Amino acid sequence: MIDTPRNRPVALVAGPDTAVRTAITARLESSGWEISAGLADKPVTGLVHVPDLFTSDRPVRQRAVVDEFFEAVEQVRPRLRARVDGGARIVAVTCRDGLGWPDRPHIAAASGALVSATRSLALQLGQAGITVNAVAALPPEGSPLREGGDPVGTHLREPAALTPEPVTMEDIARTVGFFLDDRSGYITGQVLHCCGGASLLSSLSV
Repeated sequence: MIDTPRNRPVALVAGPDTAVRTAITARLESSGWEISAGLADKPVTGLVHVPDLFTSDRPVRQRAVVDEFFEAVEQVRPRLRARVDGGARIVAVTCRDGLGWPDRPHIAAASGALVSATRSLALQLGQAGITVNAVAALPPEGSPLREGGDPVGTHLREPAALTPEPVTMEDIARTVGFFLDDRSGYITGQVLHCCGGASLLSSLSV
């Protein structure tokens, strides 16, 4: 069946205007999603929360990142597609730094807090037919964090993807799309690392 404006799934992509958010929006639109600019009358199938965790030009506050996620969920919750119609999907985009990284503890703390929030919301909203998952990404190609080099005073280095190609913003967008797909409706409370295997290298083993 060809999607029409009446039956296209609707997604709300929340968060500051970043390259990662732009990539996710473009990917969803190319896959037939309608992107909601705010509160509207149509039921929402997917909410994607994209905090700015991949740039180093501003401080990241753990509480603000989590509060923004909760506020986005509460704002859109009355509009989320009902369970009888297939339910809805919520995806938070977080960072691999949640596993620990020495010179970005503020990003690591915010990333870990988002994972905890995701798992708790999955427990809270599951009976309503709403899945809640997280994508934990390696800082992608183009992120200034990729040029961070060696953390001062340690033997560590910024881990690279084990795959032949670096992780890109489009890779993050495709992983988000996986969680939003109706065929992923039995997956909730999970964290999927979009990192090309870099998450296998903890901050103590790289």
